Amino acid sequence: MKKIFRSLLAIAIAATTFTACEDVPAPYDLPDSGSGNKEPDITAEAKGSGTLEDPFNAVAAINEAKKLASGAVSDNAYYIKGIVVSIATDKNGNVLNFDQGSFGNATFYISDDGTTTNQFYCYRVLYLGNKKWTQGAGDVLKVGDEVIVCAKLTMYNTTPETQQNEGYLYSLNGKSEGGGSGGTGVATGDGTLDNPFNSVAATNEAKKLSSGDVSDKAYYIKGKVVSIATDKNGNVLNYDQGTFGNATFYISDDGTTTNQFYCYRVLYLGNKKWTQGAGDVLKVGDEVIVCAKLTMYNTTPETQQNEGYLYSLNGKTEGSGGGDTPTPPSGDTKGTADSPYTVTDALAASSGTGVYIKAFIVGTVTDKSISTAEFSTNSASQTNLLIAASADETNIDKCMPVQLPAGDIRTKLNLKDNPDNYKKEVTIYGNIEKYFSVTGVKSVTYAILDGTDIGKKPEGGNASGGNDTPGAEAKAVTVEEFKAAAESTDVWYQLTGTISNLKDNDQYGNFDLTDSTGSVYVYGVLSEKGGAKKLFQTLAAEKGIKNGSTITIIGNRGSYNGKIEVTNAYFVSISN
Repeated sequence: MKKIFRSLLAIAIAATTFTACEDVPAPYDLPDSGSGNKEPDITAEAKGSGTLEDPFNAVAAINEAKKLASGAVSDNAYYIKGIVVSIATDKNGNVLNFDQGSFGNATFYISDDGTTTNQFYCYRVLYLGNKKWTQGAGDVLKVGDEVIVCAKLTMYNTTPETQQNEGYLYSLNGKSEGGGSGGTGVATGDGTLDNPFNSVAATNEAKKLSSGDVSDKAYYIKGKVVSIATDKNGNVLNYDQGTFGNATFYISDDGTTTNQFYCYRVLYLGNKKWTQGAGDVLKVGDEVIVCAKLTMYNTTPETQQNEGYLYSLNGKTEGSGGGDTPTPPSGDTKGTADSPYTVTDALAASSGTGVYIKAFIVGTVTDKSISTAEFSTNSASQTNLLIAASADETNIDKCMPVQLPAGDIRTKLNLKDNPDNYKKEVTIYGNIEKYFSVTGVKSVTYAILDGTDIGKKPEGGNASGGNDTPGAEAKAVTVEEFKAAAESTDVWYQLTGTISNLKDNDQYGNFDLTDSTGSVYVYGVLSEKGGAKKLFQTLAAEKGIKNGSTITIIGNRGSYNGKIEVTNAYFVSISN
């Protein structure tokens, strides 16, 4: 047991050295605890399921904690009921009904009958209502008190106990002040509209995903707004008033930062953009239900950007836009090599500018006279192709431009050099992306023409298993967020801003990129990921890139001589 003995020197060091409470042994002991927390005997009966209606007894809490590896903490908090056996004492043997210092917690043992048999260790537990213990007359704890503790569990070496500062007294001799509706980590809900996830359950569900993966379906998540994204001056951004029209904020059960969940780039009621309407604002304390897909961005559980919306705001709702978030219409089975999207399905799958789905699409090379200015798809083009569900299609709105990358794919598919490709069926693997008002295919890495593989065949490639949205390859961020990120060549960020200080005839594409949050230097831009260098002027001429243009790029967070830069950047889109 980790608290049997504390020398005066150790106490002094602990008092003056440690400023955080993580894994800091308490400078006190528990009286009359014998050899410590005794192993439950074989006749000990574990009772309860850990819910408020059916709390664990001490034995059940011990058993549940023992399922954890040493040092691990349970994902959920549990309710544990018992009678206080003993309470921590100071070095002089005085009972510490609670720590009267900055932490304001209490440490004690409980058991079913108030004896040391099968006792469970409640370590650094807060008071009723999930608050600190204070000097109030009622804020004391006595041996023999009946308590219900709500807490996460852990194994400290070989000792099962509550995780320090992750628990509180739900009730003391029948008195209760709630506790923030599970604010210490009780997961509730199943993610349906009738029973939404709380923030803890949403976090747990997202943590089931690998980094960069996105949940197959959307979930409903209920909570109170804790904080809202701000600009570089600290002004609250009730919503992004630019192109995307979304809002970014945290929610939790009780509106505090405890167990908060990150709602990233969420659309407004009815699955619409936030606008200048009087009601289109968000405030700290608002109660919301968000409907969104979930993702793990590195180690952060959050909503998938632009894959979620407000279902309700303080009880107001405008429906759900069809009861779903923007997702590929045909579910998990389409977009794979075995079941590629048709052009019709692929057009429907695009959910907005800045969001893309990596998938297989099958179509027929259409009449080369059909063109669209955004992709410059015409008979003279070597860089683009146009596909449709039928070779006889003449409606440009039912066709998909395909941006062909340099190399074999462009050489073998472009119509200028391969006129016989007209009316042939082709399978393309790339990003389904909305570019301005046109949905096309970009970042193509593989194709099949006349049964011949061109490029490297991917292992995945569907909306559920091979998703490559900005949450997977590149997270769309502000300049301020980009600058705050860690330097890495493995993590990709999508930035949108205005170009300045671009020199005439610059072969590399070096310039300053500015948005509403600040500016950052871009050290070169390629036409595509991993493309050839020193061809920026070709890209600029084709896309009309110049000083004053608003451009979207993807790159890594780097630096040179202490100056933050966007490195390994490549072109995504331009809006003017």
